[in-house]
Formats: sequence, structure tokens, C-alpha cells
Amino acid sequence: MLNLITINDILIALVLAAFITWFINRAVEAMREQKTPDLEQVLKNCYALFPHEILQFQGEEYRRGMSIRLITNQNKTFEGKFLGINNDNMICLMTKGFIIAQAIKNIEQMEILE
Repeated sequence: MLNLITINDILIALVLAAFITWFINRAVEAMREQKTPDLEQVLKNCYALFPHEILQFQGEEYRRGMSIRLITNQNKTFEGKFLGINNDNMICLMTKGFIIAQAIKNIEQMEILE
């Protein structure tokens, strides 16, 4: 006697596959949410580490929250939001993908972006 796959078997497999797919997607989504730091908390930490909101550089004034471009003495260019400066003359900048700190002595040029 041949064992044939019935329509019920196919429906059960379909429902089971859909449930397993849903469960895996939810588990992956939950892991991504755990790994993604809360931007607000990251900014609070940056503000605590770089507490000064105003920077005077080459006769220009830069304030926390301004979009700026800086060029280092190694000819690297960074664009992002100015987050602050600390007592060690390091500035903090939030780019699209990173938060960077740069020593002011290594900055050749800085400008405000519109």
C-alpha cells in the first residue's frame, strides 16, 4: 500500500511553516532591539563626557547641536552634529554612523553646515 500525502498533511505543514517563520522573525527582531542602544541615553552620556556646549575655534563660535564639518591635520573630513567639548580639549561629533571624539589640536578647519 502506498502512503500518499493528503491535503490535510499539506495544510498542517503550511501552518507549521508559517508559525516557525513568524517565531524566528520575532526572535530576530527582539535581538536587534536589545543590541540597538537608546539614542537618548547615548546622547546623555556624550553630554556628560563633553559638558561644554560652546566652542570658539579660529574666531568662530560653534554651539551644541550645530551641524558642522571638520577637517583634521591628517586630511580626514567628518560631518555631523556637534555634541560638546571637554576639559581635555576634545570635541565630540555625531556622524550618520558613528560618534567620534577628536582633539582640537588635530583640527585644521571647521565650518558650520547649513
